[in-house]
Amino acid sequence: MQRSVRRLVRNAVRHRSVGLTLGAVNQPYWTARCYGGTDKTEHGYLPLYARYLGSMRMSRNVVVEIGVGNYESSVPSGSLKLWRDYFPRSVVAGVDIYPKVVQLGPRVRFFQADQSSPEDLAGVVAALGGQLDVVIDDGSHVGEHQWASFQALFPSISAGGWYVVEDLATSYWPNWGGMIPADSTTAVGLLGALVSDAQVGDPIYGKHPEWGQRPDVLVHPGVAEVHVHPGIAFIRKAALD
Repeated sequence: MQRSVRRLVRNAVRHRSVGLTLGAVNQPYWTARCYGGTDKTEHGYLPLYARYLGSMRMSRNVVVEIGVGNYESSVPSGSLKLWRDYFPRSVVAGVDIYPKVVQLGPRVRFFQADQSSPEDLAGVVAALGGQLDVVIDDGSHVGEHQWASFQALFPSISAGGWYVVEDLATSYWPNWGGMIPADSTTAVGLLGALVSDAQVGDPIYGKHPEWGQRPDVLVHPGVAEVHVHPGIAFIRKAALD
């Protein structure tokens, strides 16, 4: 028994060391593979995380992921280990409506909260100091919940920070409230509104007001960029002037 425990400890330490090294050289895919992978490897999302978030990985951030494991299990998904190693100087917080036993070191926290509840999410933000740098929505994938989480959390994203929405395919699936074509209530509908919000910042409206009116903000005025890929989108908060 003692020998098997020592072996488990050695393996955990070895995986952690390799994971930190791979994170340092901007390899989230191989970092995840150290721990058996996550559904992010299956979907092909991790090279995109390296593209958009790689420059932030050695900074001190507050990283929040909504949805951190199967509802039938109290064990968190491998993504919390991935983010712990990929962001080695950051606080990493998992949020899930179901309880999880998270013991991944002092930088990793867990909050049992409903992503569709503004009150629950406000409590998470307050507990983390009031400002977030990265939010990843890998939660229920229900459009109504994705809208609620974005509206509750995006105002707390720091200037230049990122909000990520995963698994956009559910915008087309009826069991998740989706339809073909995806309407305004889905995550794809949210992204359409955010694309419009990003256009509000176009300086051409101020330079040539005679050409036409600046559009109204639909969701949030701080949207600087919206990058959409199959299954996933990255939204960047506008930097301070």
